[in-house]
Amino acid sequence: MYFIGNDVYSVDHKGRVFVPAKFRSVLKEKDEGSFYIARGFETSLLLFPLSGWNEFVKELSNKKYSQKSIREAIRAFSYAAECLSMDSQGRIVLPKELRDYSKIENEVFFLGAIDKIELWSPSVYEEYAKGASDINDLYSKLGM
Repeated sequence: MYFIGNDVYSVDHKGRVFVPAKFRSVLKEKDEGSFYIARGFETSLLLFPLSGWNEFVKELSNKKYSQKSIREAIRAFSYAAECLSMDSQGRIVLPKELRDYSKIENEVFFLGAIDKIELWSPSVYEEYAKGASDINDLYSKLGM
């Protein structure tokens, strides 16, 4: 199964947020609900199922650590990464450092990205989407 679709959920005063049910079921199916969250692109957060995180880390570890740009990239991804799990109600606690990085305050925009979930501040995503490429151009870039 894949992470597809989007949803917006409120963040409570403790930094907890419900994971959308459609994503919860995929997370539970993959690796029994264990996952990692890390800083992503364009100030988003990336939520990987454990197996996806392991693949990502394996790919990173195959890079030449002697190259400064590779070391910087590895540090950037691993710096504030955390292993999380859902509570019995399907909530996660978003670490404050990651909330600050992503500018997430009262709401989270969840975006399914096939093998991972992107978490955005709704206002940041809205601004990003204004400058995003046309869907036809995107399919063309993918050779479709």
